[in-house]
Amino acid sequence: MELTRKQKTFKYLCFCLIILLADLLQNTMGLFPQISGARCFLLLPVAVILAVGEDILGGALLGLFAGLLWDLSAAVHLGFNCIYITVICLLSSALVSYIARDTFITNMISAGFSIILYCIVYWLCFIVIRGVESGEMTLFTFYLPCAIYTAVLSPVLWLILTPVKKRLNYENKQNL
Repeated sequence: MELTRKQKTFKYLCFCLIILLADLLQNTMGLFPQISGARCFLLLPVAVILAVGEDILGGALLGLFAGLLWDLSAAVHLGFNCIYITVICLLSSALVSYIARDTFITNMISAGFSIILYCIVYWLCFIVIRGVESGEMTLFTFYLPCAIYTAVLSPVLWLILTPVKKRLNYENKQNL
């Protein structure tokens, strides 16, 4: 049985609050630890893990919300995060809707792929193409360490978010 409208509203409201919390942790200095200057891009795995197992529209809208929040704190590349995370969440939810199952491995592959692709595309578009001086080395000194840091935390995020997802996806029980 499907969730009622009230249950879906509550579920997506909780998902948006989780994304908002991840945004605050990621974009407020001092709330989440940096390791040797590497930041954790929490919004990527959180949005992907929440989008996996949802319908395509729901997954894309979760990605849109996460990207909009990230772009609100960005000074240079307005719109990039919004478009990127929306497309990645749409593809991740479509992958699970039509091809794979919502398992740990599927979540980690989707999250890992999105993290690595984000770092490389961002580095190419906003560092290399713009001709930032000594920008070639930032791939190895900043973006790959950030990708590794985020990918290492992805299983922990999955362990935290999976029980929440299961709890919010309860089925409508008929009262006798």
